[in-house]
Amino acid sequence: MNNEAWNKYVDCFRKNFDSCVFKDELINVCGGYDDVACAVFFHTQSNAIKWMSSKLPALENKIPSQEIGNGNVISVRKVIMRMPC
Repeated sequence: MNNEAWNKYVDCFRKNFDSCVFKDELINVCGGYDDVACAVFFHTQSNAIKWMSSKLPALENKIPSQEIGNGNVISVRKVIMRMPC
C-alpha cells in the first residue's frame, strides 16, 4: 500500500474526527494509530469501536483490532480504503 495515498485519504476525514467524543478510546482500540481511528470513525461513526471489535469478512473473518495488534495494520488500512464514502 502506498503511504502517500493512505495519508491523503485520511486527511480528508481529519476535521470530522475532531467531533468524535470517544476519540481517545477509539485511538486506543486502534492500537494507537490515530490515522486508522480517523478513517474508521468517518465510515462507521458511533459504531467505530464495535466495527474494530467485529469479525470482518473482508479480513477473512478476523477482528481489525486484533489484526493491528498482530502487526497487520496495513491489511486493516486496505479494508478501510475499500469502504465506500
